[in-house]
Amino acid sequence: MNFYKDKIIFTGGSGRFGTVFRKTYSLNNICYPSRKSLDICSYGSIKKFLNKEKPKILIHAAALSRPMSVHESNPKKSIETNIIGTCNLTIACMEMGIKLIYFSTNYVYPLNNKSNKEIDPVLPINNYAFSKMGGECAVQMYKNSL
Repeated sequence: MNFYKDKIIFTGGSGRFGTVFRKTYSLNNICYPSRKSLDICSYGSIKKFLNKEKPKILIHAAALSRPMSVHESNPKKSIETNIIGTCNLTIACMEMGIKLIYFSTNYVYPLNNKSNKEIDPVLPINNYAFSKMGGECAVQMYKNSL
């Protein structure tokens, strides 16, 4: 795989990380779809979009994150976006052989001052962290993922 030549889809391109990533890597081979053109909560939308674009890599940074209170007041929305949406993307990437790179959060780990590794024990601190950990579970089952 060639990061600078292969077609890449980047979900969450209008988010905080996506905005910085877009400025840093202003490459023509990266597509930043809007929520309207790629609805991660709809498996049909994902398949249609990926079949049209035919990417080699999908970087998944889209998530319901802020305000944090939304995860407590509307856990259904958090589950639909961060868990089911990520599961939908994972399954589509599996079926199409697309490399999946998932961005989670350090909130899944205990609050401490050390650098965590993926194999460290988790201790989600809130519903947001639980929703991102749910996405991690799906992604870890796909061998062609990070």
